[in-house]
Amino acid sequence: MLVLASSSPRRAKLMKDAGLDFIVEPSYIDEDIDEKMKPADLVTELAKLKAVHVAGKYPNDVVIGADTIVVYEDQILGKPKDENDAYRMLKLLSNDRHIVYTAVALVKGENIKTFVSETEVSMKNLSDLEIWNYIKTGEPMDKAGAYGIQGGGGSLVDHYKGDFFTIVGLPLKDLLEALKTFK
Repeated sequence: MLVLASSSPRRAKLMKDAGLDFIVEPSYIDEDIDEKMKPADLVTELAKLKAVHVAGKYPNDVVIGADTIVVYEDQILGKPKDENDAYRMLKLLSNDRHIVYTAVALVKGENIKTFVSETEVSMKNLSDLEIWNYIKTGEPMDKAGAYGIQGGGGSLVDHYKGDFFTIVGLPLKDLLEALKTFK
């Protein structure tokens, strides 16, 4: 059985749409960010911590943990603390490029496999009114970097280079490949 160690409805929907049979068991680990870590190492560590935490309850199953961060000029942008923080993030990202990192950890017993996917995103030049109108939808509040490309935040994005699903929070193609070889 597959276990998704995430409370993200987006990740669950992607896995369901891919035809995977799984259960959801959120991991409630402390997601403190160590700003000294490289972004790829940080998301990998967080994904691994989530999966290992849940794997304790499911030692005979494959547990999938994932984490996503947005990095702008070496600054890690997690989920906004409040609307002003969301505004600050979106203003930073406006009319510029940033990198989205999503790491996935597969855990079964003592076996652990991790991988990281990164995608470059270019945002449109956003007016204050556009930013505040988007924030008022509530959508940015549980998203790294304060936007969701799969929702209304998609209208803020000019273009991207890489995997769309990395931006959403689960690089599906890479996950399906990893599951084929993970025992």
